Amino acid sequence: MESHSNPAVNACRCYYWHFGASISAYVIVIFFSRWLWHSVNGPWRTVVALLPIIPVIFIFASVVRFLLATDELQRQIVVNSLALAGGATALLAVTYGLLECDGLPRLSAWWTYAVFMSSWIVAAYFVRRRYQ
Repeated sequence: MESHSNPAVNACRCYYWHFGASISAYVIVIFFSRWLWHSVNGPWRTVVALLPIIPVIFIFASVVRFLLATDELQRQIVVNSLALAGGATALLAVTYGLLECDGLPRLSAWWTYAVFMSSWIVAAYFVRRRYQ
């Protein structure tokens, strides 16, 4: 990997590499574990179902490593976008929870994760624009 004098550029490149490798591993492991899950029984089923947590830990570690390696502005952007995404997700979750009492179907927790990650991407775009 080519080194630049700007630590923020180095941190971004390293982050993209680690995050990309981790998310690729996650996709492979999730498909493998779902395929394998149907052929195991007993407590091994739980172990196989939880296999994708391993690459998720590496994804989380790549975000933490990025935050520790980058400058204050980039950390501020990430923290602000995470805070906005968390607030938006909480607002949507509470709203939908209230509407479930009115007959809407119960959703899987995966929807909360998807909404949070999508909100994080959108929030990061607008927060980053604020600092340009």
